Amino acid sequence: MSMLSKMEPSFDAIFEFTTIGMALMTLEGQWLRINNSLSRILGYSEEELLATSMKHLFEVKQARHIDNTMEKLISGEIASFQMNILMKHKDTSFKNVDWLMSVIRNSDHEPYAFVAQVKDLSTQSEMERKLAESEQRYKSLIEHNPAGILTCDMDGRILCVNPAMERILGFTENELMCQFIHQIFLQNHETVSSADSILSQQDNYMLCFLHKNGEIIELGVKNVPIIVKDKSDGMYLIAKDITQFIKDRESLRIAQQDLHDTVRRQQGMTLKFRQLNGSFIHTLCDGELLYRLGYKPKHILGKGLHEIWPTPIADSMEDYYQRAWQGEENVMYEATFRGITYLTSLRPIIEQDRVIEVIGSCVDITERKRMETELRDTKELLESVINNTSDGICVLDLNERVISVNAAHEHIFGWSQEELLGRPLPNYPDFLEDERRGMYEKLRLGQRITDEESVRLRKDGQLIHVSLTKTPIKNEKGDIFGFAGITRDITERKQTEELLRKSDKLSVAGQLAAGLAHEIRNPLTSLRGFLQLLQHDLKGKQHYFDIMLSELDRINFIVSEFLVIAKPEAITYKKSNLNAILQSVIALLDTQAALCNVQLLLEFQSEIPEIICSEMHLKQLFINLIKNAMEAIPKDGQIKMTVSVLENDLIRVRTQDNGCGIPEERLKQLGEPFYTTKEKGTGLGLMMCFKIVEAHKGTMTIQSQVGYGTTIDVLLPTQSNEHNHHA
Repeated sequence: MSMLSKMEPSFDAIFEFTTIGMALMTLEGQWLRINNSLSRILGYSEEELLATSMKHLFEVKQARHIDNTMEKLISGEIASFQMNILMKHKDTSFKNVDWLMSVIRNSDHEPYAFVAQVKDLSTQSEMERKLAESEQRYKSLIEHNPAGILTCDMDGRILCVNPAMERILGFTENELMCQFIHQIFLQNHETVSSADSILSQQDNYMLCFLHKNGEIIELGVKNVPIIVKDKSDGMYLIAKDITQFIKDRESLRIAQQDLHDTVRRQQGMTLKFRQLNGSFIHTLCDGELLYRLGYKPKHILGKGLHEIWPTPIADSMEDYYQRAWQGEENVMYEATFRGITYLTSLRPIIEQDRVIEVIGSCVDITERKRMETELRDTKELLESVINNTSDGICVLDLNERVISVNAAHEHIFGWSQEELLGRPLPNYPDFLEDERRGMYEKLRLGQRITDEESVRLRKDGQLIHVSLTKTPIKNEKGDIFGFAGITRDITERKQTEELLRKSDKLSVAGQLAAGLAHEIRNPLTSLRGFLQLLQHDLKGKQHYFDIMLSELDRINFIVSEFLVIAKPEAITYKKSNLNAILQSVIALLDTQAALCNVQLLLEFQSEIPEIICSEMHLKQLFINLIKNAMEAIPKDGQIKMTVSVLENDLIRVRTQDNGCGIPEERLKQLGEPFYTTKEKGTGLGLMMCFKIVEAHKGTMTIQSQVGYGTTIDVLLPTQSNEHNHHA
């Protein structure tokens, strides 16, 4: 106030008595002094105004504008500021005033206060009043317009923006004022070289702007020129944010393109049609199937059935088209054209209870038809094979209940399919319950049972020998949902094998007879001679009795072994001592070997465990092998049997001779019925040897070299695997 106190008296007089409202303000905008005219214009006393902030007397936007102007006055950017503004009267009405504002500087030219002159325009002429109202309406139109409006001069300098434009761009008017439009807007996402390229636009056009949040927004813009005295004084840029519209339009375009591409590239075919003037006209048709049929969309669109297809096909399709047009849902038909069979499904499109269009979807089923034909042929072939095979076939569910059996199964066991359906198989003897349970446990674990020999019960109560193959049935996921069994009646084969065994036994017994006669004749001669000596004198002949008893025991042993080989008996498997079996065989054949000048040797390379076997059959096996070896030795030969234990719990009995050997081309045929290398042989002996080894779950291999001899290896398991204890 010290500076103000130094003012000339004339200024005080003007300040107090002028009809124009005057006020002094600090550089921060606080009232310092108010004259009576300003108090009268606003209706406040000087004290009331001094207690009121200047900004409270203006609208918010005008207050911001005045703040901005005050900064420019202080900086010296402008010397004064004048505008028509609205100031709030004490009765809450607004007074239209002419506001003139300038800065007061000291002798150092530094600003220290503002002076404002306020002229009440409400007392102006009617024309001025109408002009003021018009300006107010114009301002209201600009301020409250939902479209963004930017006002600039002809150089492109921004003069003002309305609130809508502030919201669109994200910047306030103060931040945008005095900037040039070509520096802040982009055309086609590129910078603009000059304002004229924007201001010269005649029609609607697009601009881009970098929003305050960093997002690029799209604006639809229309230029409206400002004409003053028939001369362009500036330009209104009226803009609307079309960013979302552009995005939606692009999304729609992409969706439409995707839909078109999907319809075009689908393996099938999509069509639509309407009924016009009594004909069904196609409005859409596309897809890969259409091209495979030899057509393109242009061949179908706008045309009726008879313009597209041959008459028989068109007539058939027309019936289905008519049903769909009448509102029937999901009309389906098949058609074949140019070697392609396709399935069509038609569905009506209904709006307001009226069919306006029908849409159809077509799929190529040519391959499916071909597969159906192949499957039908395969099914008929399989049914023919199953129904005409001599092997019994049975299919069971997971509960071991019968699903189906073939005619051979009915013939083998006597039960018809109707008697068995839904029931467990009744052909298991009671004593094989453990075998049945174990078999299905393996099948449930996914294991396969192949060529398992056993016995089964017929409907008439008879036991028959069978060979079984059983497999689990799996679905496409690998889950087991049933079991399939193939049964072969081998009763006749078993009887034939038994006859062959008996025949071989008789052959062996006959061949042993000569050796046995000689073997028995020797002790009998000794007995006869000793008895003759005893007739004359018993004194001192006691040791002869021991010799005779020994000879009699030997005769008894030989005859017993001979009977074991010769007589028929039931096949039984039990734990036996292989050492004892082999020593018994050597004892039985030792005499015959001596007659043939052949030395028999038996060697055990390790301790041999007991095995489960048929003792009688193993004796028959090794007697045949030794006899064959003796017959292959021309003179002064040797047969050596070596017994050892191998890995995997196998016992190997190796029979080696130094006979004439067997040619390589004949080795493959050894073991076949009636094939023999001996002049008077039957070929049954070696065949029975293979059968006996197979029955004991073992293997037999033969190696031979002409002129050097033959080696036969018999491998037997130490524990037999589930032998059947049946005759």
